[in-house]
Amino acid sequence: MNIVHLLIGVIAALVFIVCLLIAKIFYEKKKLDDIVSVLEDIEQGNLNRRVLTFDNDMTSNICYKINSIVSNCKEQLMQNTNIEQANRQIMTSLSHDVKTPLTSLIGYLDAIQSGVVLGEEKESYVGIAWRKAYDLKEYVDTLFEWFKLNSNERQFDFKLVDINELTRNIVIEWIPQFEKSGIAYEISIDDEELYLSLDISAYTRIISNLIHNAILHSGGTVIEIRIVKDKNEAIISIIDNGKGIPTSSLPYIFDRLYKYDEARNTKGSGLGLSIVQELVKAHKGKIAVESVPLINTAFHVYLPFND
Repeated sequence: MNIVHLLIGVIAALVFIVCLLIAKIFYEKKKLDDIVSVLEDIEQGNLNRRVLTFDNDMTSNICYKINSIVSNCKEQLMQNTNIEQANRQIMTSLSHDVKTPLTSLIGYLDAIQSGVVLGEEKESYVGIAWRKAYDLKEYVDTLFEWFKLNSNERQFDFKLVDINELTRNIVIEWIPQFEKSGIAYEISIDDEELYLSLDISAYTRIISNLIHNAILHSGGTVIEIRIVKDKNEAIISIIDNGKGIPTSSLPYIFDRLYKYDEARNTKGSGLGLSIVQELVKAHKGKIAVESVPLINTAFHVYLPFND
């Protein structure tokens, strides 16, 4: 009798286990059907779908991986959409900003070519056309630089460079422009060598863009270029005594195409400071701005020393 009871118990246990296995199989089959349904929905473009699961599910690792892939795809798609929108905005700005000076340039050249202007007036027209041509070249160069940075096609060549000597050489090239614009300049750079890993072309553009920005937009009479050696980094500052930047505009000053005053609607591409920020990031540095309207504006570039 005991043996019969034991066999019945064993059989009952086996039946229970088989039922559990069958239930598990049906559960996992339903889970697989759910996964297929979600994947089909995702295939149709719905990147908001996710596969619900629990840690003890046999398919949990697969579900987590699917959810991770979909999240990454959605994030990448949003980034691509933002890039496309930015590029369209830039192209719209390009068509507006280039068309007017180009039309003006053609007008001056037509007047020269047709003989409408002669003598000193002709020479004046040639000078104006020359300046406008270079303005357009600078604008196009800025656009190319932005597109290369935005598409990660910009190649960098980092090497150990004496930043003090390099900065002095960059500033020397700007002295004629300072004098032509009636701007006094102060250079506070130590004679001591200070080596950092720099891309010379990119660093030159950083400094030149900041100086050009101060000359073009600040309305100031003094520009100071200063380098300070801190514990872990070099701090390069470009300071002017111009009209300053409104406090409300400071958070957006490095946004592409952002123009904080009406005067800039006809000057510059609105990409200069954005390019500067991207180039500084490529050097593993950071850039900040502080401004007191009608007193001064200071751009500070922080570049780390090599480990």
